[in-house]
Amino acid sequence: MDRTRADKARAVGTWTVGVLAAGAENVEQLARGAETTIEAARASAADAVAVAAATRGREEYRVTIAGTHMMIMPGLDNDGRLDIRGMRYAVHSIRADRVC
Repeated sequence: MDRTRADKARAVGTWTVGVLAAGAENVEQLARGAETTIEAARASAADAVAVAAATRGREEYRVTIAGTHMMIMPGLDNDGRLDIRGMRYAVHSIRADRVC
């Protein structure tokens, strides 16, 4: 087994971030990864969704961590800017009760 396959075999926290853009019928996958802990997967997914939102704006984001799915629709903060902090908080709130 090569190193990449071995690393994936040890990975506990797989994650994906996608977006369902306005008018689209299918989710576009933006980022994915595999981490050795659920906490690391949450952190990586939170970073990825923050970058996606900063680039793409207010869209419907789909996050999956270790088989647990979440849809995030970002709001605005008190200054009328995209609430990236709230999106990060939402991703970190995902609790994977089982590893898929």
